[in-house]
Order: sequence, then C-alpha cells, then structure tokens
Amino acid sequence: MTNTHFTEHPPVPQVLQEALKDYPELIAQLQDAIADLGIRPGMSREQRTDQFEMAIGSLEGGLNHFVGLAAAEVRAAEATGDAALIAKARGKEMLMSDCRHDIGVDELMAFFRWGQD
Repeated sequence: MTNTHFTEHPPVPQVLQEALKDYPELIAQLQDAIADLGIRPGMSREQRTDQFEMAIGSLEGGLNHFVGLAAAEVRAAEATGDAALIAKARGKEMLMSDCRHDIGVDELMAFFRWGQD
C-alpha cells in the first residue's frame, strides 16, 4: 500500500535496475519495499534524512533476502550434480552479493535532496 501523502516516491536506483535486468521480479520486489517512502514539499531535512535511511535499509534488507535465496538455489543445484545448473546458481548468488555493495546511494541521496539545505 503506497503512502499517499508523499508527492514523490523513490525509484529503485538505476545501478540495481541494470544489475538485475534479467530478474524483473526482483526489481519489482525492491520497488515494493520502498513504495511507502518518499518526499513531499516542505519536508524538513531531518524528515528527508529519515526517509533516505529507511530506503537504504529497505533495499539492503531486500538484497540480503535475495542473497539468502540464491544461496539456497546453489545448495539445491549442487544436490543435483548438474554443472551447468550449479554455475548458473553460483553466478546469481555472486550477482546478488555484488548488488549489496552498490545499491545506488548517490542516486537516493539526490532523490531525497540529502544535504541540500
């Protein structure tokens, strides 16, 4: 449920959208995770900072969840012994882990106008 008192809501940062382009369902889940966050005219710096920090936390939480799911996929693939399936699952796990290191903080800072007053 989107919080209607905000006039703007943050998008999933472009760096994550590009990294996860083969997983649109994960991008959608991240967007859902930050859908209740946003800004409105007249928000104080403190309010925008709170929203910024909650957005980072929501994205990090979602990505941590994705890493856990990918690790489970690796274990399941290893149980099959299928080398191609194992390689694919490990690649996904590495991608999810890499995404946690660059979540697009600069883009979020710009969206929330962090430090601009």
